[in-house]
Amino acid sequence: QLDVLDPRVHLAGKSLLLLLTRWWAAADLQQDLYHHLAAYVPRIFLGRGEGNSREEQREELACQLLLLAPLEWLLLGEDPASGLALLQENNCPSALCGHVFKVGEPTYSCRECAADPTCVLCMQCFLESAHRQHRYRMTTSGGGGFCDCGDLEAWKNDPWCQKHARADGHIEEVRSSRSCEEVSVFH
Repeated sequence: QLDVLDPRVHLAGKSLLLLLTRWWAAADLQQDLYHHLAAYVPRIFLGRGEGNSREEQREELACQLLLLAPLEWLLLGEDPASGLALLQENNCPSALCGHVFKVGEPTYSCRECAADPTCVLCMQCFLESAHRQHRYRMTTSGGGGFCDCGDLEAWKNDPWCQKHARADGHIEEVRSSRSCEEVSVFH
């Protein structure tokens, strides 16, 4: 039985740092990860019986401390609390919809703003766009086309619906040199 309250089992502090240092320097990271998982997964999950709530809590704690925490540190390259916060802060939703139309699905084209009649929006983007107040054409798709929401070349005005416009409302940020793809969370 694995006792997660035994300080010799914890991968906290120095032990976690040593493990991560070894993993980051490993010639074969996959082998080191498998070795770590092979050592701890059976000890945590095998021998399960009709455990009581205290036993289940110990199992969850062992899983968090010995399996999930080291993997979170490895993937984020830093303390998961700050790393996940940074990822959330830099999470940029796509400015393009790219919805693929199915046969018979409605498509909408703005007669005032579309660059040509093939420039269309899916229903969700159309209903959340300025184009719903314009003169528009509704047709049914033959299937296989894409929603053009966010495609600057497809629209004379209002290329984004509310969903695909940047959350903070600064459309110009999309055109700026610092795009989401350039934001790195690894130092």
